[in-house]
Amino acid sequence: MDNLSTDELILEFDFARIFFAEEEEEEEASYVVSLKDITKRERAEEELKRQMEESDRFNRLAVGRELKMIELKKRIQELEAERKKQ
Repeated sequence: MDNLSTDELILEFDFARIFFAEEEEEEEASYVVSLKDITKRERAEEELKRQMEESDRFNRLAVGRELKMIELKKRIQELEAERKKQ
């Protein structure tokens, strides 16, 4: 095992991660190839991203509505104060 050298190569795609390893010991070589399907993970990440964007959009709308309500309440108070003065 003194002459053992290992070369590794990892390739990543949208659908899979592929791992190649080559080990040489004297005149013998062995190869290991591992393929992992990451389709489910990719789909889950896309769904999470979509949900986050939808949540952000809802948050902006809700905050905008609340700011408008505060503005309207202030205006109502101003009008009531003017009416009481008359």
